Amino acid sequence: MSIQVVRLLAAAPLPMTVAVALGLVSALWLGLFCTASIRAALVMAGASAGGAVLSVCDALSRLAEARRVRRILARRGFDPRVFDAMARSRCQRDAALHAARQAGCIDEAKAHYRSRGFAWHHLLPQGATSAPWRLLAPRFLKGSFLAFRRPRRPRP
Repeated sequence: MSIQVVRLLAAAPLPMTVAVALGLVSALWLGLFCTASIRAALVMAGASAGGAVLSVCDALSRLAEARRVRRILARRGFDPRVFDAMARSRCQRDAALHAARQAGCIDEAKAHYRSRGFAWHHLLPQGATSAPWRLLAPRFLKGSFLAFRRPRRPRP
């Protein structure tokens, strides 16, 4: 159990940090507003806890993507196309770098992302600043929370 948590933290540090922060905020809401209004406290704590659950789901999806990328890198070696496909958000880049670290090509992966202009402070997904509604698009949500699902096999 604890080794899985460590793997989850290594593959998706940003979503797990957000999940812990939202969990603490949820407890804080309950502690602060429980005496004033239990209904308001439960609503605010529930919203924070819901955000924490979504962050953990995102982290699980990133861990699954890291495993998939690690298998690809073990078969083919360093391939820039793999890292280009994982460049949409900071969480995806972290998962790809985690897989590259495990596969032994971390230096090439970091150099590739640096050459594409990505830096540590690029937290939002690409295009989120110009069109924030893309964060609610089905394609983005499917890629964020259902990356671990395997596609259906075509029928013969």
